[in-house]
Amino acid sequence: MEEKGARRQVFKNDLQGMLLPVLIISIIGSFNIFSATYVDSITNDAGLLGYFPKHLLFLGLSVFVGGLLYRFDYRKLQKRHILQRIMIATLASLVLVLLVGSVVNGARRWIPVGAFSVQPSEFAKLAAIIWTAAKIAEKPWKNPKFKSLLEPIRGATMADVLKGYFKERGKYMFTTLVWPTIFAVLIMKQPDMGTAVLTVGFSYLLIFLAGFDKVFFSASLIIAGVGGFILAKSADYRWARVMSWLDPWSQARDSGYQTVQGLLAVGSGGLLGQGFLNGTSKYFYLPEAHTDFAFAVWAQEMGLIGALAVVFFIAMFTYFGFRIANKARDEFGKWLAIGITVLISGQAFFNIAMVCGMLPVTGVPLPFISYGGSSLLMNYMAIGILANIARRSVEGVKNIGTKELLPSLREETQSRFKPERQVEPKMPGRFVPPPSKRVTPS
Repeated sequence: MEEKGARRQVFKNDLQGMLLPVLIISIIGSFNIFSATYVDSITNDAGLLGYFPKHLLFLGLSVFVGGLLYRFDYRKLQKRHILQRIMIATLASLVLVLLVGSVVNGARRWIPVGAFSVQPSEFAKLAAIIWTAAKIAEKPWKNPKFKSLLEPIRGATMADVLKGYFKERGKYMFTTLVWPTIFAVLIMKQPDMGTAVLTVGFSYLLIFLAGFDKVFFSASLIIAGVGGFILAKSADYRWARVMSWLDPWSQARDSGYQTVQGLLAVGSGGLLGQGFLNGTSKYFYLPEAHTDFAFAVWAQEMGLIGALAVVFFIAMFTYFGFRIANKARDEFGKWLAIGITVLISGQAFFNIAMVCGMLPVTGVPLPFISYGGSSLLMNYMAIGILANIARRSVEGVKNIGTKELLPSLREETQSRFKPERQVEPKMPGRFVPPPSKRVTPS
């Protein structure tokens, strides 16, 4: 009880516990971007600040948009017309980038907008999470129709039973993954295999966590893995990355250059690091020092302690993100919160693992630390939605929300059209019956 009381003294609610690591990591990212880019900025006559003012501009915009989504009822995202508009807008942006997008380092991923550029694939990851959470909230596999398909049927052959089994589950998998898969295919055309894999991979993970049929899920995952291997093998540069990941030192001057330089930067930091602004990797040794390999710059300048601090705050965010999901007031909010938590912490894991040589080099940024306006905006949009879910939980309503309890959609509908019937609340204090229906104990 003392430990629980101590936690409550530090954080009034889970929302504060989730926002604190985001704030700290954003500050770390701002300092790191300045350190990672000032050499390149001076060399290119961009001034001492270089990328830093633009980053602060995007940071301010991202916090503002996240604040708006904090006030927006996340349950509206589940409405069919809003959900379809989000999917169509995302699809249109991914098609547009293939038509008029600018090419950087051989990839067409950005749409120029004046002096800035937008990367639609970043927002596709969040859109895929929203779609998947909405479909999981329906949970059709809980339906008796799903459960009875493998039971003996009089006069039916085993082939008929298996056909029905795969038909129903295949139909659900198709409807749940159709949009994430379409997004992934278009992102692959840019090309950006890392982002494409994460876009559909996080949706796969959510389906697994939701308790979908393990046998069917495992079979589909094997098929997806074989497809991923074929895609990696189909392009020489992708396969070269896989080979250089397995043995980067043998190709240290070619395809393994980034991996080797990232390892050298991380390893040279030691326990306490070389000091802020004193890292040597950004002096044209480490490509993409301010974007994909921003963690390597931070680890070199702040050492093992600084690197572990980033990992700790990411783990802290993950912990409170799952707590928010556990206290969500409806299934959609629960799986949307889980999806957003997995989206941000999963990207962090992949980026740090890539920098440390545990995964092949991909274009996955480190949330809140890597430079990139689209990535930063998408992450804060996700944080705003997650904060809104926390705000509308029972605990959030008591501490930071409105004074009146916010009923769920089911409770709202029943109270309006069938006031004589009351729903047994799943959580204490969710629904208060009208005075005429209350029973006073004798």
